[in-house]
Amino acid sequence: MQAYISALNFVDKIGRLHSSTTAQDCWMFSTKALADPEDFAQLFVGCEVSFELEQGKVRQLQPAALRDSAEVARYQLPDAVSFETSHLREGYEILDVGRLQLSRMNRDVHKARAELSSLCRSLGGNTLLEVTERQEQRTAMGYAFIYHHVSGFAAVAGRPDERGAVDASDLLQSLNHREISRRGKQHETKAASKLVFKIVGGVLLALFCAGYIYTTWLQ
Repeated sequence: MQAYISALNFVDKIGRLHSSTTAQDCWMFSTKALADPEDFAQLFVGCEVSFELEQGKVRQLQPAALRDSAEVARYQLPDAVSFETSHLREGYEILDVGRLQLSRMNRDVHKARAELSSLCRSLGGNTLLEVTERQEQRTAMGYAFIYHHVSGFAAVAGRPDERGAVDASDLLQSLNHREISRRGKQHETKAASKLVFKIVGGVLLALFCAGYIYTTWLQ
């Protein structure tokens, strides 16, 4: 079968193929799909490939050409931060990913997304991967409010272009991993504190109910 590589993630070592003849057909692949797994580092978006399908999985993938290992790849940067539910961004190569999840919360989902996009930019990213959105109901003074949580992993993506403004080394130095780690751990600490608070609250409520039953009905 014939196809071309439409997206790559060099961190997680996965990619996406699109059929050269049918636009609707696409397949995911990893290093295991290549006839020579060591070729993955020299793949590039737009590369034509041949492969076999075995029970729906890509096998024996062979690229028609490989990026020269001595070549310094150049890229064009995206104009806006993209929200991706997967590990890939169509038409781009992912070169770096922050390993702790970032999140923002707001009563307006659009503002929550805008705040997360701004945070991603401030940390050196231009793409958000594995984006999830959820709602949480909170009450205050007898009123219920819906808050929107938007989360994702900051990543750096570039579209291959010989005349691109930046090269791979620029992109690999873009993400502020130290700050991402600090913010991610802060988020995990808050989540753990909320869980402890809920458990303690549940225990206290159970003790109160037990005491009420004992004093009201058993004495």
